[in-house]
Amino acid sequence: MKALINYQNNQIAANRKEYGIYYDQLKKPSYYRLLEADEERSRLISEIEGKAGYLCNGTKPFAHAVSPGCRLCGEGHWSCLFVNNRCNCRCFYCPTSQVDTSIPETQGITFDKPENYIEYIKRFGFKGIGLSGGEPLLTFGTTLDFLSKIKKEFGDSVYVWMYTNGTLLDEEKTRKLAEAGLDEIRFDLTATEYNTKNLKLALGKIPNVTVEIPAIPEDIAQLKNMVIELDNLGVNFLNLHQMRLTPYNFKNLFNRNYTFLHGQKITVLESELTALEIINFVFQQGLRLAVNYCSFHYKSHYQKSAFRKKAAAFVFNEQEEINQNGFIRNLSLQGISMPLKTLGNQLIQLSPEGNGWRISQDQKQISLTKNSLLQMQLGEEPVFVDYKAAIINEKPLEDGTEIAISGLKHIFVVKETGSGSIQIETKERDSFCEMMEGRLPDNAMDSEELFNVSKKELPATGFAEYF
Repeated sequence: MKALINYQNNQIAANRKEYGIYYDQLKKPSYYRLLEADEERSRLISEIEGKAGYLCNGTKPFAHAVSPGCRLCGEGHWSCLFVNNRCNCRCFYCPTSQVDTSIPETQGITFDKPENYIEYIKRFGFKGIGLSGGEPLLTFGTTLDFLSKIKKEFGDSVYVWMYTNGTLLDEEKTRKLAEAGLDEIRFDLTATEYNTKNLKLALGKIPNVTVEIPAIPEDIAQLKNMVIELDNLGVNFLNLHQMRLTPYNFKNLFNRNYTFLHGQKITVLESELTALEIINFVFQQGLRLAVNYCSFHYKSHYQKSAFRKKAAAFVFNEQEEINQNGFIRNLSLQGISMPLKTLGNQLIQLSPEGNGWRISQDQKQISLTKNSLLQMQLGEEPVFVDYKAAIINEKPLEDGTEIAISGLKHIFVVKETGSGSIQIETKERDSFCEMMEGRLPDNAMDSEELFNVSKKELPATGFAEYF
């Protein structure tokens, strides 16, 4: 457990660093509040047991179904295009400032022409596209241009949805979106105090109508009234997000007396409990409305790992492998207890050099794949493992792989600098191999090395631990 405690302490330190002097002002749960909240969450989970479904190793609970777009997101086939980065509403929970119109972009890559984005979709193999804003309807011509050309190119093979607060939607825009082939429209009703007037414009015209909102704890009564109304209207899906703190929305969230949880980012405790309460309420009331909970725990693991896998495919070499979390895994032997020549002779018996293994030019290490490693007799020889993520950029990167998107548009993919090799000793080797095979060994929490490996090798499961 020492490794877990160190990991949590490191996250607390990172949270503290992000907010500086303001960190101490945050309301953080006491030990007893954590126990109480954990019991409350366990109660809610037990009440939906046998009725709710789960995606992504239990990180995404849902009632009845999830939208095709959400499913594609969880499977790693989704790209979100931020059409303009400007919004006409000022919701208190918004994580970023959205006041200046910009060129459509995703992952830091800008696309001034739909044709370039279409080539990007092809190169990375996306099957779902989310058109986001700020508010996409502020630049309706641009949004419609991208939507029309994407659907003309891909038809039903690419599912497209659009996020909107709905305030600028009218019958003409709805008709044009439908004619262009929009598969799903997602309304943030909190921007209109849960008013469904403009949402009704899309019913019967856009194939799937969804409400996607943060689970705001103090609005629990309104949320329950809303799900009944949405069910009566025939809305297809309700997506509930966990609220999270950012430097931009700090003041707004701080003033609402929420309880803040540590993690990769600081999140709102009561927001998760509210989302689970709404899923439970849907079952209790016998409603048909499909509801899912999109936690930060889910998003920070599965959305990120999905894109890592896409990018890594362009830059990993034949001795490296892309693991379940999208990291490029590099295994090596350095001849510490056995001469490299002896190790190389073992490998030659398995396959020729270059087929799953290779000796470095300086003759100081052997890089090899998981399958090659599993077939070796290593004795006391330690194994070294290094994990790197692939990143993309519009600007040329040293040692980057250049990808032509069009005649003029190029992007670059490179393996980021890793945090250094992890040395796996003999006594930990079997556990390490188990994790590469996707299993969590009993002693994974016993050492820093194994714990760090588990975070790189194994997908997130269940709900985030409260601390």
